Amino acid sequence: MTRPFKLFVLAGEASGDALGARFVARLREVLGERPLELSGVGGEALIAEGLHSAFPQEDIAVMGFGPVVARLPLLLRRMSDAARAAVAFKPDLMLTIDAPDFSLRVAKKVRQLAPAVPIAHWVCPSVWAWRQGRAKRMRPHVDRILALLPFEPAALARLGGPETVYVGHPLIERLEAYRPGPDEAAQRNDAAAPTILVLPGSRRSEIRHLMPPFGEAVALVAAQLPQARFVLPRRATPDRGDRRAQRRLAHQA
Repeated sequence: MTRPFKLFVLAGEASGDALGARFVARLREVLGERPLELSGVGGEALIAEGLHSAFPQEDIAVMGFGPVVARLPLLLRRMSDAARAAVAFKPDLMLTIDAPDFSLRVAKKVRQLAPAVPIAHWVCPSVWAWRQGRAKRMRPHVDRILALLPFEPAALARLGGPETVYVGHPLIERLEAYRPGPDEAAQRNDAAAPTILVLPGSRRSEIRHLMPPFGEAVALVAAQLPQARFVLPRRATPDRGDRRAQRRLAHQA
């Protein structure tokens, strides 16, 4: 019997969860008849692919100084939990996705505990824009960076970072699905009733903290453009945070 390919995937937020699910689906195509065994941390999309998350993704899906400090003991514990789970699983590949302040610390712990485990990180940290020293600091515990932007491999090489491969942006693959149909295109071209996209973020903490000022901005715009249509994206399966955000926006507009 063919030995399963063992993938440990660490996705700390909703966007990383979606990327991870796409990676898993593509990996299954590449493996063909070889079975795939999953472990790690993820959300609804990865769980739907068969992942048994070591702990709830919501435990680590935080951003901003205040929320991080408030949850720091739990975050530190979850770093250790994730590293121990990865080492115990003995994966053929460990894939960390985005959330570099968390996931790269886990990668460092895994490299110390199990040096032979190959580690890849998907979504290059923006070292080409700021905190350039992170590039060299990643090199000892990340074997490969999977980049979304075509200029990032050269930037990482210049900064002394890990080997980096451009894999493309997932939105490009789905570009046709996002193009408006004739009715929507006509509506968008109506100068008297513009469509305005509202993007407060994907993390619950982002939505909680950003929706009040976003709502105030929407109210100001709505006062000047009464016919404007405001669009707030949400995940395919909305949680209570998504619904609350939509209600706040509707109330402001």
